[in-house]
Amino acid sequence: MKQRFIKYICLSILGEMAISFYILADTFFIAQGIGDHGLTALNLAIPVFNLIYGIGLMLGI
Repeated sequence: MKQRFIKYICLSILGEMAISFYILADTFFIAQGIGDHGLTALNLAIPVFNLIYGIGLMLGI
C-alpha cells in the first residue's frame, strides 16, 4: 500500500515538472519569435490553462 502511494506521488511530481518545463520552453520560444506581445498573451493564457487543468484533475479524480 505504501509503495503504491509513493509511486503515485512520484508520477504526479514528474507530471507537474514536465508541465513546468513545457511552459518554460514555450516561454523561451515565444519570447524569441514574437517578443513582448507574445509573452503578454502567454502570461494571460497560462492561468486559464491551469484552471482548465485543475478542473480536469478534479473531475478525473
